[in-house]
Order: sequence, then structure tokens, then C-alpha cells
Amino acid sequence: MACPTILTGDRFLVRVIDHIDCQAQFLGSYGYQALGQPGSLASNVMLGLLTLFIALFAFRLLFGPAPGGRDVVFDLLKIGIVLTLAFSWPAFRTVVHDVVVDGPAQVTSIVAAPALVGQSERLADRVQKADTAMVRLAELGTGRNTGVTLEGGETGASFAGTSLQDDTAIGYGRMFYLSGIMGSLVLIRIVAALLLALAPLAAGLLLFEATRGLFSGWIKGLILSMLGSIGVTIVLLVELSILEPWLADALRVRVAGYATPSAAIELFAISSAFLVVKFAMIWLLAKVAFARGWMSVPTYAGEQAANLFSPKVPVIADAGDSIVPTRVQRIADNVETVIKREQNTEMRRLTHRSLAADSMEEVASDRPQAIANTTSEQERLGSSYRRPARRNTFESLRGDRQS
Repeated sequence: MACPTILTGDRFLVRVIDHIDCQAQFLGSYGYQALGQPGSLASNVMLGLLTLFIALFAFRLLFGPAPGGRDVVFDLLKIGIVLTLAFSWPAFRTVVHDVVVDGPAQVTSIVAAPALVGQSERLADRVQKADTAMVRLAELGTGRNTGVTLEGGETGASFAGTSLQDDTAIGYGRMFYLSGIMGSLVLIRIVAALLLALAPLAAGLLLFEATRGLFSGWIKGLILSMLGSIGVTIVLLVELSILEPWLADALRVRVAGYATPSAAIELFAISSAFLVVKFAMIWLLAKVAFARGWMSVPTYAGEQAANLFSPKVPVIADAGDSIVPTRVQRIADNVETVIKREQNTEMRRLTHRSLAADSMEEVASDRPQAIANTTSEQERLGSSYRRPARRNTFESLRGDRQS
């Protein structure tokens, strides 16, 4: 695949843009097909990863905790996604490649205003015309010493209002304009092409929990390339909407023989400002693309309770990573709990029996004394006014002797 050659002259910028697009398409499409073809290194690595995943799943069924229904469905979906991304170029091209490569242009044409997008010319031709106008303005100069102002007065050397000379400001302005376009396009397009080419290897990272974060980073990189391409294109359209009428007016004034002493520093300010905005836009969109981690479906309490083999680990608020006990440890803990429960039950029975026997003995020993005390202390019926003791007076003793 031959990409257009870069030549100096009027078509320099459009040739550079076409060359960057050509290299990105070559790297993204042919690189993927070279890695995904049967017998390649990436194909063998993918087959090894799939074999290892299936073997670990089989060992889990034999010796480990039984997976739930949701885990089985997710594992089957993982295998299907991996096979589609790694070995099916038609499906990958439709679902991923064309969306990443051609999707940003379609989104930009819908989002941006029709006045920014234009109807007949493509973006590469518009930026090339703006660059050609900058070259023409550099050839004509600002007319500081040769032209006249719009008011009709003569201009002199004291007309300069900045530390930059006119030729220097125009040269730096054009350099910032070209650097901003080529640098942002190379960054976005080459990153997207490299990630698309590495799809057969990145797909296998989805199978295992330890490498799933790398697969998530691969997806986020593709999202960043899409968002970055949209953002850079919109910024470039806004820049062209400012530069195109400005350059047309500056050239018209200079061709008419009037001076444009402020044109040089104006071009420098516009180009440098939009250069910063392009890369700041990419940085902000990178913050957006990498803001969230790997998405996971939450486990509900009912589903966790229904699974007999799911570990019931208490959640500690300030603790770090909790240690999940193994199946053998859980069985040993259950057996120990049952033994302790039986021992506690037997001890409670013995304690209850001993306490009951002691209480019965105390009641039997205290019963005669209680009866005696009750009999001695209880008064007879009708004897409440009777003398409780014998009278020992003289008359009573005499009566006893007479009797």
C-alpha cells in the first residue's frame, strides 16, 4: 500500500494529512490482519489463553466452589467477545474499526453548525487554502514602510508596537498553525491505529481477572481517540472560521496597497492560542475517557444467599482487602461450631439436673423444721385471750394445796 509522498510547495499540508491517514489505515487494518491470521504469534498466544481459561474453569467445577448461573453466562460471553475481537475481521471492522476511524467525522458533521462544516470542500482542502493564504501574506508583508494606512497617512519605522518583527511574527504564526494541525492529528490517528492493530492481543486480556484492567484501558484508549478526533476537528473548524475571513480581508487590503501593521501579531496570537487549545482539548477528553474504572454488575443479597458455596465474609468498614476462607476452612469451622453447640447443650443439661437435685434436697431437709415452726408459732382457735402461762400467786398455790 503506497501512501502519498510529501512534497514542499502549495500542497504541503494536504499531502501531510493524507499521508497520516494512509499510515493510520495501514497500521490499523493490515496490522490487525497480520496479528490475527492463523499460525501467527498473536493467534498462538490467544489459543493458549483460551485453553488456560477453559482448564481453570474445569478445575473450578471439580475442586473449587461451584460457579453461579450469572458467572457461567458471563464466562460464555467473554469467550464469544474474545473470539469475535481476535479472529473475525468482518465483525471487528463493522463493530470497532469503522466506528473508531469513520465515526468521528460523522459525529462532527452532525454536531457542528453547517457554517463551520461547509458543503463542498473537505477539511484538508480548507486548511491547505488557509496555509496558502498565510504564505501569500508573508510574501506581501505588512506594508509598514512601503504602504499607507487606511486613513491615508504615511507609515514609518516607529509604527511597530511589539517586540516581534513582522516577518518573525508571521513565520511563528504559520509554524504554530502547521504544528498544531500535524501534531494533534498524528497523536490521535496513530494512537487509534496502534490500538486497533493490537486488538487480537488485547482481547485475550478480558478472560482473566488480573488482566481485565488492561483490557479496560485498551477500550478507554479507543474512546479517547474517538473523542479526541471529534474535539480536535471542532477546534480546527472554529479556528478556520476565524482565519479564513481574516486572511481574506488582510490580503485584500494589502493587494489594494494599504498597510496592515497589526496583522502579523494578530496571526501569531490566533495560531498560538489554538495550538494550546488543541492539546488542552485532548488532555481534557483523556480525563473524561479515563475517569471510570471497570464496570461490574452488583451482586444482590438474595442471589448471594441462594448460592450455598459463596463465602459469607463480614464487611469491615476500615479494613483493607478481606481474606476469603477456602472451602476446607469453612467445613472445619462448621464442624467445630456443631461440636461446640453439642458440648454447650450437654453442659446445660447437666447443670440443670444438678441444680434441680440440690433444690429438692434443700426442700426435703427444710420441710420438718418449717412444719414445727409453723405449729409452734400458730395459735389455737379461740385461745387468743387465754393466759399462756400458769399463775404463781399465793391464792393459787393455796387452792392447789386444798384440793
